[in-house]
Amino acid sequence: STLQIPPCLPFDPMLRTVAVAVCLLEFVAASSSAEYLSLLQLSAAGVSSRNETKRFAADNRSVFGSDFTHPEDRGIVAVSLGYQKCGTTMMWDVLKLHPDVLKVGPKELHYLAGPDAGFKCDHEGAPPSMDVFFKDCFRGEMPSRGQAALDFTPTYGTKEYLPGFKKSVRALNHSATFRFVAVLREPAARAVSSMSMKRKNNESNFGNLTDEELDKELVQKLQQRQRGGLPRAITDGEYADSLHGWLKTFDKDSLLVINNAALNDVQTWKRIHRHLGLEVPSNQVIKQMLDYTNTAYAAAQALKYEEANTEYYEASSSVMKQLRAHYKPYDRRLWDLLGVSPWW
Repeated sequence: STLQIPPCLPFDPMLRTVAVAVCLLEFVAASSSAEYLSLLQLSAAGVSSRNETKRFAADNRSVFGSDFTHPEDRGIVAVSLGYQKCGTTMMWDVLKLHPDVLKVGPKELHYLAGPDAGFKCDHEGAPPSMDVFFKDCFRGEMPSRGQAALDFTPTYGTKEYLPGFKKSVRALNHSATFRFVAVLREPAARAVSSMSMKRKNNESNFGNLTDEELDKELVQKLQQRQRGGLPRAITDGEYADSLHGWLKTFDKDSLLVINNAALNDVQTWKRIHRHLGLEVPSNQVIKQMLDYTNTAYAAAQALKYEEANTEYYEASSSVMKQLRAHYKPYDRRLWDLLGVSPWW
């Protein structure tokens, strides 16, 4: 049997909102069906043995990370270190379709970043507690062995919040098993995407700015960074610094660093599932999950841009050249840190 992915979403803008909602409801219903679960059964070709623990080979898909076997007495908390506009939403959407991932809780919890992070699950400055974490963030549900809870807050890996995040995880490590992922995207493209999002969402009154005006804003942020400022539109793409700080505290085997350009690769997703200790779907199911997620996301984004009466920001070649020149030394340090040939 095969899982039936909902039909392609209509192009009529008046119907998109309804169609996206219907598709989501249909797919969630399918994902809990016996038909879907039967496709997730382990096979000799599809899953590595849970008794085996080994590091993954570094390549153009990912680096670090390892096969993971769940402890006998608890599930895991899968945490994304970021980064914003690098594909964390796609990862969260795909993983939420897995039957062993808790379906409650928002994508971004902010709980582990410390009291200044703008909590959606607020422990009000008190020491972090796993009881509060699951009570307030997951409606009291806790993952059992073989299950995972997700927290894909894209600020955890940033310079501003990394110290609080490391402190929280160290405090909770005795009562929870953490597995980490980080998605990296070519940093100039990531910076442009962040500005496009600001215009779409009318953040900082960017809603009515033209591409030329956004060019000027992005160059100003670049100049601010060169003067020692910390504008996130720029600093979020300086991956080497934050990953270096993270690796001072945590083991490489617990962190899977993923190339954004490989997020539509089936083998990448097999590695992600193995790293998180989740049963690995067949190639067919992974392809269906990716097709559905990409279709729904593209339609939802198209509708958002249409409602905002704007388009995706296309930076000028001059701005792209300046951005890439800025990131060049950071990228060199990144490849040295990761021990891989350049991904971009």
